[in-house]
Amino acid sequence: MGEISDRIYVCPRCFEVEAQAGKCPRDGAELVRCEPGSTDDPCRKPLMDRQGRVLTRAPRWWLQHTMRQLMLTLERRSASNKD
Repeated sequence: MGEISDRIYVCPRCFEVEAQAGKCPRDGAELVRCEPGSTDDPCRKPLMDRQGRVLTRAPRWWLQHTMRQLMLTLERRSASNKD
């Protein structure tokens, strides 16, 4: 039996998931190392505003690795709209 890892490697183009670093077998892009966290980790949830509306469909761990600036902008906007 293989060991279960909390680390995966995702292709930023086609979202192919691999267990090891390297190039995507589908399109040759360099895989992005991601750590999605444990099952109950909040980073697995999408960004949501204070009213519970989903701002993105992607989970936080993916946004942190691929669109960090977008994630930070959406979080700031959500925080400023809390009033």
